[in-house]
Amino acid sequence: MQNGLESPLLIGLTSKHGNREWVEKNTRNYLAMLAELGATPVLLSPDEAATLPDGTTYLPDDSGRLPREVLAHLDGLILSGGGDVHPRYFGAELDGADLQSISEARDELEIALSQQALALDMPLFGICRGCQVLNVAAGGGMVQDFPDHRSDTNNPVLHEVSLLPGSRLAEIIGGTSLAVNTYHHQGVDIPTLAPGMQAAALSTAPDEWLVEAYESRSHRWVVGVQWHPERIFELPDGHRRLWESFIDACGERRKIVNGE
Repeated sequence: MQNGLESPLLIGLTSKHGNREWVEKNTRNYLAMLAELGATPVLLSPDEAATLPDGTTYLPDDSGRLPREVLAHLDGLILSGGGDVHPRYFGAELDGADLQSISEARDELEIALSQQALALDMPLFGICRGCQVLNVAAGGGMVQDFPDHRSDTNNPVLHEVSLLPGSRLAEIIGGTSLAVNTYHHQGVDIPTLAPGMQAAALSTAPDEWLVEAYESRSHRWVVGVQWHPERIFELPDGHRRLWESFIDACGERRKIVNGE
């Protein structure tokens, strides 16, 4: 098995809904990436039971939260992309967030899971919306809307981000810049970055203020990125190294938890 483990790594993957049709349409790229890396996904949604490979299930409560015990079975957690986060979770009024895309049940699910995973020092990968909701869960906020940054998934536009020297991200990628895709209209800047998180990548002109990636240096592996690295088919090889680093961290945590 990968990383010298006897069984595949179990990676929690969040989703707005848990029904088969939604999952097949909206999470297929994440599932394909995890399959390529030899990991087993455990789908975590606010409206369906989370089912482990051995058949154990955990039901969400009326607010959408799953019992914290589900994390005890996982080696890592991915917060996937999706709609906007309700601004009430970071103490703000509505100012550009799209009400039609907000799911407060999903907000409840992911904020609770994020806080629990941070407390457990579990490897945590926040992607696009996941980057934003992780920042909120850690005590930060966000810029609710900015124009001209979102492209069409059928006609992707890549742009360069600047990787900050000394960051874990720069070390993983092995360079000072990276071409990324861009499908978001919300984001994080330095004033809204959560305490304990450090900027790891910034956008280039004309959006130099935008934090494209951040990381925690006090946790084993916590990274939030504004782009979609699971769309590996449209991105350069550096993004694969990011996935491999996450999976390696998950494997190391399992060994430590198991006393190996």
